Amino acid sequence: MKKVIVMMVMAVLSSTSIFAQSARELAKEQKELNEINMKLLNSKPSKDAKKQEKILLKEGWLVPAGGKSIAKQITETQLLGEELMADEAGNPTKRYIIRSSQSIAGTFNAGIAAARSNAQVELAAMLETDVAAALEEKIDNQQNSAITANTVEKFHERAKSIIDASLTNTRTILSIYRVNAQNNFEVQVQVAFDKKELTARLKRNIQKELEREGDEDLNDIVDYVLSRDL
Repeated sequence: MKKVIVMMVMAVLSSTSIFAQSARELAKEQKELNEINMKLLNSKPSKDAKKQEKILLKEGWLVPAGGKSIAKQITETQLLGEELMADEAGNPTKRYIIRSSQSIAGTFNAGIAAARSNAQVELAAMLETDVAAALEEKIDNQQNSAITANTVEKFHERAKSIIDASLTNTRTILSIYRVNAQNNFEVQVQVAFDKKELTARLKRNIQKELEREGDEDLNDIVDYVLSRDL
């Protein structure tokens, strides 16, 4: 009985330790995000951003009513583009994947939705190609790898659902528009994807869809693909 009680206490202590570690990590990440957001909030437009703003204004580009100035948005985009994080190997890598896109629609809201979607589709296609290539490379280079041709085939079949579910947290960091001669809205956006969130979601969704829970080979592949500047 004493042995059982000791084991139960150890289990509780272990789970408490894991929970505390998780809570600390979450608190640390939240602090980092808060610092980034404060930096963006307090940042003054850079000289380069002001020059770009003048060019865009001359070309007829505007911001939505109540939106941040073009120079402010460009400055925030520059700051996010410079944000670094450590990858799984401890090496510095860009924290955010930033994509630009344009679209034309009858209204501003329809235009921005289409432009955001276009940027997401472009990144999704790139991720599908890169992950599939890394899977095949793993097969070629390691005879003892748990990954097989069947894994690659299954990934191609389910890639859309895997990647779409991983790209749900898209952040619009620049949105401007102009009205053309046909009274349609030309919309230009830049969107950012946080690699930390994307890495975790991609690992989880790949393992779920391919039914390979805890497969380190798959985790290594996601880390490898997302450690590069995309």
